[in-house]
Amino acid sequence: MSRVSQKAVDFALADTAGTIHRLSDYTGRWLLLVFHRHLA
Repeated sequence: MSRVSQKAVDFALADTAGTIHRLSDYTGRWLLLVFHRHLA
């Protein structure tokens, strides 16, 4: 099932300084999400 052109579910993530960023904070703005796999 394609999810192209469907709205993303709102989520929140903390940055390295501990600040919480929510997807909804960027409504109406361009946003590039980059996910990296972190190996402990």
